[in-house]
Amino acid sequence: MRGRNWLVRRVERRLGPELGGLRHVASSRRVFWKALIPCLVVGFVFGTIAEFVSPIRSTREAGHFSDPTLFITVGILTGLLLWSMTLLGSFRKLLVFDRGAVAKYSQKHTMVVIPWSDIVPGSIKAVTTADGSDPDRRLVARQKVSLGAGGRNALVFQARDTHWVFASDEDPQPLVIAIRECLRDAGMDDAVRATAGALPAVVLTGRTALD
Repeated sequence: MRGRNWLVRRVERRLGPELGGLRHVASSRRVFWKALIPCLVVGFVFGTIAEFVSPIRSTREAGHFSDPTLFITVGILTGLLLWSMTLLGSFRKLLVFDRGAVAKYSQKHTMVVIPWSDIVPGSIKAVTTADGSDPDRRLVARQKVSLGAGGRNALVFQARDTHWVFASDEDPQPLVIAIRECLRDAGMDDAVRATAGALPAVVLTGRTALD
């Protein structure tokens, strides 16, 4: 199964007895390249400050910036370290199990488990935008949680008085079909019929209220 890495397999072992088998893995990835340059600038700023607040010398005198290569190397490494922290939110997955969906599972305290019985079936809908922008930014709700890293398509559903949005560059059709099959196998025929309008994806042209 595509996207079934070691972390996903760990979740399978942990939640398998509760949620059943894994049916589908939807991936969302967005690397924040625009943040790289600002992070490098901050890295050099930190390096410059370090030159002046060194325990050995506190005023500018001979010896400051005496090793340009080391200064540049440290500045770049510091910037890359700062930028690498943005990667924590750059790769997300939505796992579709027999009896529910799982997201944000990299850490136990952040993991979200949503049984199919909690989802309002008629709220399941695929959305997209004509200009390729992130549809999540156009969706407005009193309670909304983003599960994906971003993309030009999104799956939206309501559960526990909250609207959940999984934005991705992937085609949402396989994800919607996987959810529909899980609902059918679980005997939730009314829910299956309510998801009939989930596809094709609705094209958002402006701000759209979910409530």
